[in-house]
Amino acid sequence: MGFEYGFKRALGEVVSGIVTSAIADAFLSSGLLPPASAVLFGFMNMMSTVFLVLLMPFWGTVYLVGWLFGLWILVQAGLVGILDAAVYFGVPLVVLVIRFWKKLTD
Repeated sequence: MGFEYGFKRALGEVVSGIVTSAIADAFLSSGLLPPASAVLFGFMNMMSTVFLVLLMPFWGTVYLVGWLFGLWILVQAGLVGILDAAVYFGVPLVVLVIRFWKKLTD
């Protein structure tokens, strides 16, 4: 999996998050879901972010670069919040720096 797959994954993650949030908000505001569901939805969203971040070290280097590029475009478009952008940029950058450092020192 290469650059284009990482790029598509970043776009897909953000778009699916936006759609899911919009649907959940619509159900909550219409009363079709109890308010306690918002807490559960927030918890599930947080856990999916944690699992995504934990898996990033196992992604390929070119895939990570594609992810970062796709995320950069989404941040420029205003579709990703500051905290999310910090996490989604920070972890792959740390992984890439560690990989390049290992290559230089081996």
